[in-house]
Amino acid sequence: MGVSVLDGFLATWSDARTTFGQGTPTTGAKFDQSGPLLTAQANVQSAAPGSTWSGMGASGYGSANTEHGAVIGKTAGLDQRLGTQVNQSSEVVAAGRRDLDALRQWVVDAAAAVPPGKNRDQMLLPIAQKGLGQLTDIVSKSNGDLSKIGAEIRALDAEYKALANQRIVKEGTGDGVLGAKGDEEDKKKEIERAAKHGQEDGESLSDGKLSPEEERRLTEATALNPEQKAALDRGDLTIPPDRMAYLNGLSHSLDGKSPAEIKATLGKLPPADAKAVSNALHLVGSDAVKTTVDPSIKPGEDGYVPATGSKDNLPKSIQGIFDAPLRNNPTGDWITNPDGSKTFMPPDYNKPYKFLDEYRDIAAISNYGDPELQRSSALNEGMLAESRELLEDSEGHTFPDWGTDWNHQNLDPTLQDLLSASSHDPIAVHDAFAGVDGKSPNNDFIRDVYQHDWADNGAAAGELFPDAKDHSERAGQTMHAFDAYAGQKYQDLLNMNGGRESVGEVNPNLVQSLAEANKPYIDDMAGANLDGTKGFDKLDSGANANNMRGLFAVIDSDPTAEKNFNTAATATWRDFIADYSQDLGKTGVPDGELLEAAGRLGGAQDMGQYIDQLDMGKSEFEASTEAWEKKGQWYDVVHGAASEIPRVQDVVGIFDKMTGDPLRDLFVGKEPTPGTVTPMSLRDPSEITRPVAEYLIQQHVGDLGELAPHVHNGVLDPKTPQKLIDEYLSNVGGNNDLPYIEWTNAYQASIYVSEGEFDKIKSPER
Repeated sequence: MGVSVLDGFLATWSDARTTFGQGTPTTGAKFDQSGPLLTAQANVQSAAPGSTWSGMGASGYGSANTEHGAVIGKTAGLDQRLGTQVNQSSEVVAAGRRDLDALRQWVVDAAAAVPPGKNRDQMLLPIAQKGLGQLTDIVSKSNGDLSKIGAEIRALDAEYKALANQRIVKEGTGDGVLGAKGDEEDKKKEIERAAKHGQEDGESLSDGKLSPEEERRLTEATALNPEQKAALDRGDLTIPPDRMAYLNGLSHSLDGKSPAEIKATLGKLPPADAKAVSNALHLVGSDAVKTTVDPSIKPGEDGYVPATGSKDNLPKSIQGIFDAPLRNNPTGDWITNPDGSKTFMPPDYNKPYKFLDEYRDIAAISNYGDPELQRSSALNEGMLAESRELLEDSEGHTFPDWGTDWNHQNLDPTLQDLLSASSHDPIAVHDAFAGVDGKSPNNDFIRDVYQHDWADNGAAAGELFPDAKDHSERAGQTMHAFDAYAGQKYQDLLNMNGGRESVGEVNPNLVQSLAEANKPYIDDMAGANLDGTKGFDKLDSGANANNMRGLFAVIDSDPTAEKNFNTAATATWRDFIADYSQDLGKTGVPDGELLEAAGRLGGAQDMGQYIDQLDMGKSEFEASTEAWEKKGQWYDVVHGAASEIPRVQDVVGIFDKMTGDPLRDLFVGKEPTPGTVTPMSLRDPSEITRPVAEYLIQQHVGDLGELAPHVHNGVLDPKTPQKLIDEYLSNVGGNNDLPYIEWTNAYQASIYVSEGEFDKIKSPER
């Protein structure tokens, strides 16, 4: 019967999956031409009659021009709405496919975990029932969403038809509109005029004061509204050609200035103007900023405007520094004297790098800008590239007079400025560390950031981590790249400086920032998403938690980070248990993934602290005892504190008020004893079933049956036989007891240690 039940589910699943089609769903990109249309509207509006043209002809032209611009603008709006609807339909299809694939995997995995025996068929039935129920929900939700989208698209069709019937120029009014050739000539002149204004306004910066008109143009060219900022953050901001021409002209007006001179110029300006100039350089250097161009006009010709922002649009001196070799000539240089003779200058081994001061000047120029306008900026990309090269080169130097002191005094001030300034650009940081696709981490760069002995204890490097409030896919991928390396290479990070110090001792500020930035991803790394973050996959692909516990060990190497991070992790563990209990009570369907995640997280916390204690020279038993005591301290901090997950706040409050604090007992576990085979005491399913049952009993869930005599005023007698608790939970959960076993197995897999695994980090003598 078990096989037929499973086969029946898989057949139904296959039919449902077929309805979602194959291949990549069509997106709205090819339907949304709003960018070029908005540019066309801006060009039409800019061609309105000015003060030098008046009379009936001007009036007629002005009316037609206004109406023309309005029609184009409305069409752009319809295109945006159509593209959005098509994108939403694509997302619905993709989400349905993902949900179905994940559901199938869960059912197959759950079925595989059911042991053979006479009760196997009975245990498979609730798994299949839950799978079919979720399958129905997925298909129903997708169908409902697609129906709504279809209605929206049909409504747009009527609006398109209405616009198609709208006449742009009324017969017999005015003297007509300019022909295509005239429009193109006007557009070209407008671009030339904007480029000239940018050049002239840039040249006016030198005296530290702009005229009101110059200031207005600069401000307008560098200001973005919320919609434009959102487009820039997505990497697809389109601006009119004349605006790009102005920005490009302004940037190239600085071609003759060094970074130090540009920085000095900004320093003399009012703060708002200095910010606007820096914003201009970030925008004109960003490949996320695009415009429409005439491809027949080449660079250097009248009317030319770059199609996209790039490094080529930055001032020449900054381009040159980014493109130049990192080092001075190690063999020395021949200097040409005024009389034409040459003098050999030997190398100064204390000044191996060409542009340390210039890098700091560029960082200062960048810092004048608005962080919200820094996305995929060539300034930030260049600073990150130079940082990567400097770190790589300095870590592999061969000169005998270099060392930590030299780095702290000469190199680190520059590196810290570069990293701090570029951290304002989450796209540049993501691409530099996680890769453009988010799945190709630059582990060499990540290693050097972690292992460099920073003069500021890693404070500036810690700014590279995403803001904890940023739950975007980009932020999740960036954080995952740093965490995956730390988890895999934790032994190297605990044995820095020849094995004498851990990363938490060398760079405490960096580790504290790592802990803070990771708080939103604790649930993700354990395997169950509670708060809607994106882009962060599990740190371990198999059943163990080796990478996850390695990350915890790295964070635990600094006491402040250890307390901060593990307190947050304990709250997440509590949320897992609360979410499971509440869901079981409401639906009668156990969610084993939540308990599995709780087991994995608890084990990773135990082992992270155990490893840290070994690294500090404790014996195995001492390390186990210290880890056990720490868990009690972490739980005591979160006890009574409200959950940050709204849907489980009430449940957490109920658990906190229970007599005897059963969740604390569950989290902390049994005290270690000498001679145990495993680092921490093994767990038994009975430990987790009791607190879950106590919650359900208080919520009057299910029939107590033989358990009733052991419940007094809603409280379960501590001496209640375990068999009765198991029977009660089995009845509530449709005879599916697997989640409690999954919790136990996940914990045990997390604390498993292979022979000799920790030998490298046992270093009692530093």
